[in-house]
Amino acid sequence: MEFYVDIADLESIKKVAEYYPIDGFTTNPKILTKEAGKVEELIPQYREFAEKNDVKVFFQVTVEKAEDMLAQAKKLKAYYGDHLVVKLPAIKESYKAVRLCKAEGICVCVTVVHSMTQALLAAKAGADFVAPYISHIDNIGADGVTAVEEMVMAFENGGYPCKVLGASFRTTDQIRRLATVGCQAVTITPEMFDLLIAHASTDASMEGFRKAWKETFGEKQVSDFIPE
Repeated sequence: MEFYVDIADLESIKKVAEYYPIDGFTTNPKILTKEAGKVEELIPQYREFAEKNDVKVFFQVTVEKAEDMLAQAKKLKAYYGDHLVVKLPAIKESYKAVRLCKAEGICVCVTVVHSMTQALLAAKAGADFVAPYISHIDNIGADGVTAVEEMVMAFENGGYPCKVLGASFRTTDQIRRLATVGCQAVTITPEMFDLLIAHASTDASMEGFRKAWKETFGEKQVSDFIPE
């Protein structure tokens, strides 16, 4: 499974990458507004980070006509090269734009997906990723994990090489369940990365190790027993 950081703050991205293996980071227009006043200086820093770490960077277009989407995508592609994944919202114009972008060799993610049929047409159009919003799907009375499972099965049955990129999570259990149904990628907040490895039993075991060692060896460390 691929793991992406869902944030535009570069320092947060770097901190996550320091500890966890990531495949890149995802942004959208709303996320980028949180960096208002810094976007111009962040744009080249994003590229430097992507090139240095060989990861993907996701940018969403901010126009709604297919030809305009293509124009923005081409400009982003010229700057970020093969590190770019351009995000197109699951609206009618985007299904045309997917094919236009793919003809130019641009990697595409159809985003804000809320149904399997939206995802299916995106995959057939040639999208490289579809991004269903798991908790949003739950909010409208469906089941986000089941929706992803249907997408994965439909893509396999249709022979579409499109990856499902799960987004919008409330719990780590949603991510666990996605992994079991074949979801290929997720994008999550920095806080969610920490929650994925947190476990009370692990903490209790560590406390037991510390106590036993200190009671037996005091301040010595295991490396102290290695002969010079």
